[in-house]
Amino acid sequence: MKQFSFSLEKILDLRKFEKKQAEAELGKALSEESKIQGCLDTIANERVSTNHDSDSSHDIFSLMRNQQYLKLLKIKESEYLNELSQAKMVSEEKRNVLIEAMKKEKVLTKLRETKLREYNKSLNKAEDIANDDVVTARYGR
Repeated sequence: MKQFSFSLEKILDLRKFEKKQAEAELGKALSEESKIQGCLDTIANERVSTNHDSDSSHDIFSLMRNQQYLKLLKIKESEYLNELSQAKMVSEEKRNVLIEAMKKEKVLTKLRETKLREYNKSLNKAEDIANDDVVTARYGR
């Protein structure tokens, strides 16, 4: 008997490749998002540390320097929040691309499974017919 072959196998392989590419792109986008979040966390820690230093300091120049630093941190935080929102939008786009790639792959995979079941069913039927012919030939005489 001939071996099972799926006529759309190359397209299925292409869909799998596209899915892997989409997964990699989403991973990069999420990594960028995580990096920006890490910067925001660092800024928050710096703010807490600076506030603590301001509370314990009695020098006016130190207080002014801390206030200027807090303003700088606020500006940086605002910039990072803008970057984070853009990174989240990119991540969402990449996630949607991945979902579409997964759907396309799943459709072809289901089709392949269906064709394989049909092939196995016809193979079993042909085998049953061959076995019936052998039994009939042997005992039918």
